[in-house]
Amino acid sequence: MHNSRHCKVKDFALRTPFFRLFLAYAAGILLFTFCPFSGLSIFLFCFACLFLLFHYYKINDIHFELRWLFGCGVFFLFIALGMYASQRNENQIQFKNLNQAGVFQVEINSVPVEKPKSYLVKVRTIAFAKDSVRFIPTHGNAMLYLSKSTEANLLNIGDKLLVSATFEPLKPNGNPEEFNYAEYLHRKGFGASCFVDSTHWVLLERNKGFSITRMASDCRNRLLNIYKACHIQGDEFAVLAALTLGYQDEISDDLYTSYSNSGAIHILSVSGLHVGIVYVIFAFLLSFLDKSDKTRFVKSALIILLLWAYAFITGLSPCVMRSALMFSLVAFGSVFRYKSQLYNTIFFSAFVLLLINPNYLFDVSFLLSYVAVISIVWFTPLLKGLLWFKNKVFRWCWELFCVSVAAQVGTFPLCIYYFHKFPNHFLLTNFIAIPISTGIIYLAVLLFVVFSIPVIGSWVGIALKWLLIAQNRSIVFIDHLPYSTFHTWINQWEVLLFYCVIVGFWLFAVKKRPVFLFAVLGCLLLIQGLHFYRHSTSLGVTQLVVYNNKQCTAVDFIAQGRHQLFTTDSIKTKRMAEAFWLKENLADPECVQQAPNYRDGFISFAGKHIYILTDSTYRYKKTERKIKLDYLILGNKAAVSIPDIENVFEVKNIIVNNTFSKFKVRKIQQECRTRGIACYATSEGGAYIHQL
Repeated sequence: MHNSRHCKVKDFALRTPFFRLFLAYAAGILLFTFCPFSGLSIFLFCFACLFLLFHYYKINDIHFELRWLFGCGVFFLFIALGMYASQRNENQIQFKNLNQAGVFQVEINSVPVEKPKSYLVKVRTIAFAKDSVRFIPTHGNAMLYLSKSTEANLLNIGDKLLVSATFEPLKPNGNPEEFNYAEYLHRKGFGASCFVDSTHWVLLERNKGFSITRMASDCRNRLLNIYKACHIQGDEFAVLAALTLGYQDEISDDLYTSYSNSGAIHILSVSGLHVGIVYVIFAFLLSFLDKSDKTRFVKSALIILLLWAYAFITGLSPCVMRSALMFSLVAFGSVFRYKSQLYNTIFFSAFVLLLINPNYLFDVSFLLSYVAVISIVWFTPLLKGLLWFKNKVFRWCWELFCVSVAAQVGTFPLCIYYFHKFPNHFLLTNFIAIPISTGIIYLAVLLFVVFSIPVIGSWVGIALKWLLIAQNRSIVFIDHLPYSTFHTWINQWEVLLFYCVIVGFWLFAVKKRPVFLFAVLGCLLLIQGLHFYRHSTSLGVTQLVVYNNKQCTAVDFIAQGRHQLFTTDSIKTKRMAEAFWLKENLADPECVQQAPNYRDGFISFAGKHIYILTDSTYRYKKTERKIKLDYLILGNKAAVSIPDIENVFEVKNIIVNNTFSKFKVRKIQQECRTRGIACYATSEGGAYIHQL
């Protein structure tokens, strides 16, 4: 039995060489992340070469026993390559001339995206001049925010600008357990950001040359205009644009939340489901080319070209590239009527994507896509074998049920880890949303074909609009069902333990050995123990938290597993701090303004006297007897100066939140230093968290 299992594992490893290469290359990327030492990759490379030399140094007596040296050498070689690729990618991301005021020559890499107060464009810096006369070459990608103007809205991919600005490094908000947007942008290849007023930039040159990126953007815009011409607007247009063309800029927060809570968020990002449907459409339309080997080769080549054209129009996201690559391999294999080894195909596509960009390994959509695919391939046959239906409709429903469960089984630890929630009604969602979204994609492709035909085009547009309305209303209905989501928080160790549970259940179902069931129960006990330990330690915590947010003031008073919250925007604060509250096992906060220990901004908490100043109440005021404070929290751009504060309060610590301008923060810090008052600015150090 042991030899049989060993042979199966060995056979899988031999038939799946790209699994081993992917594993080694990914290990190198992770090793560089935790140990970014360039000399280590050189050491591993030399170590790999040493193994390979031993392998080729043939000694008849021991050569057979040392045949494993070649595999070890290749493994260490790809670990070294993974480290080198990560280091090279990191060097390319680094933004030159950070924090240097001057004039930059930049090239636009994206269509302007409208924000509430600005237009966002992604740019590549080309040259830099400190004195506006002598330009020197520079490099780096940045997020450039341009104040709203007609000129900014007319910018396009490839246009070159002269920008007078100071590009600053991307900084996280520093709030506990909040999504690190700065790190996310860094992984995407951006090293800086800047806001520029309309008077500080000029158009240097329009892109009149050939640009594939601009052509793809123009093509997508023309397709979006077809939707608009069919009077598809609002939420229907937003979902259709995201579902078919990967354009997500017009999805409202409420609709996005509904899709997320119901478990249909994967529909709004072009991925394997969408590329698979497109592949089926192209394969059907070109089925007349199946007559001979030559025409079958032409069919496969056309399908591959069309798949990558579709992937390019939708923005070449990791999910689309992975799916396009996998279906391209399927199309290529169909020329020779060869059924490829599925696991090898999956890991080959992942390996190629990591060669293109090592940071894809840290992309949430990349991880979820591959885990979902592997889980579907792994668990679906096991689940399908539990029941069998003669009726085709029942059999189709059962297969859809099995695929949905298999995908959720593999992805739920990652979903909880990254999003801190799990959609309880995902089965109902998939039974409704997948058939409707499939029909939407088919109708969208048909609309592009028949749009110019007056009557047929309008009727297809009407049918498409009603399908979108039905899907959106169904998703919102499911979102509003009782217990639609389960909210919790887990750490990396718990994610690992959950995957041990999943693998253990699978092994128990296949092997029927009790040892695997005992291992599963042990992992579940460990997970419960970690959760209990975290909950018990949080009960003894008493702390003051001043969150870092540019748009509102939020202060948390936490003691004995409960907390009181002062905020000027409860919705933004909950979105920002919900993961932290889940980690600390805190229920929804009490409003501090309604608590007995609060009065007109004054709070008594854990023996400390605190005042939250968010207006100009004490501007130009004086008192004969000063009020003693342990903490003074300044928020909401309170129009008050340190001399005003000194006339009323005797303060030990001043905390300035991020609603103030940088100039105002520096002025407050300077005045505090001259008076010997401790001052903390959340805009510089992140959220203020102090154990009391």
